[in-house]
Amino acid sequence: MKGVTLIELVVTIVVLGIMAGVAATILVPAYEAYFASQRRAQLADVADTALRRIVRDVRRSLPNSPRVDGTNQYLEFLLTKNGGRYRAMNDDDIPPTTEDPLDFTAPDNRFDTLGTLPAGAGEQVQAGDFVVIHNLGIPGANAYDVAVANPNIAQISVFGAGAIAGDNRITLTAATQFPLESPGRRFFVVEGPVSYACIGGQLRRWSGYAIQAAQPTARPAGATEAILADSLSACQFTYSNNLSQVSRGLISLRLAMTRSNETVVLFHQAHVNNVP
Repeated sequence: MKGVTLIELVVTIVVLGIMAGVAATILVPAYEAYFASQRRAQLADVADTALRRIVRDVRRSLPNSPRVDGTNQYLEFLLTKNGGRYRAMNDDDIPPTTEDPLDFTAPDNRFDTLGTLPAGAGEQVQAGDFVVIHNLGIPGANAYDVAVANPNIAQISVFGAGAIAGDNRITLTAATQFPLESPGRRFFVVEGPVSYACIGGQLRRWSGYAIQAAQPTARPAGATEAILADSLSACQFTYSNNLSQVSRGLISLRLAMTRSNETVVLFHQAHVNNVP
């Protein structure tokens, strides 16, 4: 029988070590690059999902309601769920019907709509929702100013059938004299405010809180909070309504996320229809 000498064993070990070192030099960077690309893909997916959620809400925002604080870290708007046209006068029926137009010359606590409002999932009008008419986002026509003498926003107490088949009737919690008529006789149904906030490296969504004149920069009392993304290294919201088309606004969203020295930056813009 022929055995293995100590020299042969040492040479074999040395050769294997050299081969392992060469393999590590080639394979380790490839593995590191693979895992780095996976981390970047995960970060991009989280950031993209968060931005899409924001844009989906922005497209349902009440005209002229988006606002951004001075640090560009907080975005708030009023979220619409429905809308239509209000009845401005009775039809020329003989004898007159019991139609109920909206009166702008005195406080009024109810009105009929022209046609039936949509009733799909998430669109059902409920007690506690708000009616907003001709929101311009300026003093005297700002839905955030719920405490002024004649606000352009009022809470709904009852929603049901109107006087004419195919119409609906909206009853308000308190009689309200809306300050401005809508040129198109339009109204919006708002479910409440929504805020997106960049706090402590997280992107958070607040909802279910009361409408208030000042934009919140801390979690409002009673708000439901959802964390949409973490590991934020930068976050910025900007809003411009000074465009060539004054009926439109532009919200810009920028998110940067960092994990294990990998950073992904996503930028998105969304138009806001500001026709009240």
